[in-house]
Amino acid sequence: MTAVSLERRRTYHVGNVRGQLLTATRNILQENGRAGLSLRAIADRAGVAPGTVYYHYADKAALLAGLAVDGFRQLAEAMRVAYETDGDQGGLRSTGAAYLNFLRQKPELYELMYEALDVGRREDVAAAEAEAFAVSRAAIMADLADRHPPELASSIAEAIWVWGRGIAAVALSRTLPGHGPEDGAMESAVRGLEALIAAQTRA
Repeated sequence: MTAVSLERRRTYHVGNVRGQLLTATRNILQENGRAGLSLRAIADRAGVAPGTVYYHYADKAALLAGLAVDGFRQLAEAMRVAYETDGDQGGLRSTGAAYLNFLRQKPELYELMYEALDVGRREDVAAAEAEAFAVSRAAIMADLADRHPPELASSIAEAIWVWGRGIAAVALSRTLPGHGPEDGAMESAVRGLEALIAAQTRA
């Protein structure tokens, strides 16, 4: 065990081990990608014994699901702040920019979030994604309040959320692992969606 590991073991806060494990996992993911996410490496980074991980999470999948939940909550907060700050630009524009910025800055986390949602099929991850979607939906529905009835506006917001996942998947597939999509391509996609919505509204 390294001196750094020993120091971490001495200083970790007993009451916040779950949070420390998530922080350690997030940092390793950002620095080394998915390949670096062994339970031993996570425990060492968090400053706890490997067996401690199992006290807080049933297995590695549960720990990664916890990180996915945290990721969706970060995304929700980023969109909420963007709408509160730049909502005069429109709900789609402000929350969409926050969504795409999250994707650019944290591509590995974004992919892990949706893997936990789609493959793991965990209720806690699904609930966290629903919280993020609710922020986006409310902002977009506000854009459409004077154009469409609430039911249709909600359906449009849901379609945009699905679109966001689709464009993210395509963009990430065209970049190197661990890198976010190019700004120009994402901005072009947002402008295209805005133009499409505007055209449908005028029709």
